[in-house]
Amino acid sequence: MKTIAVNPKNTSQDCSNCGKKVKKELKIRTHSCPHCGIVIDRDLNAAINIKNRAVGHSVFKARACPTEYRGCETRELTL
Repeated sequence: MKTIAVNPKNTSQDCSNCGKKVKKELKIRTHSCPHCGIVIDRDLNAAINIKNRAVGHSVFKARACPTEYRGCETRELTL
């Protein structure tokens, strides 16, 4: 297993779906993005961002089509 150092700054604040910054206090444990509508656990959001930074992606598009189309298929992401 290879270890890659990444900058953890704002990994829980940046939306892992659309990349917009969503400021929240540490006591808020759910990431709810008003820009794209995704709602996921704050730590999962941060983990996805850390993984994406490690592989060179700034934002992971979890949906196979734009978020405006709510009939999109979601894909499972293994961390």
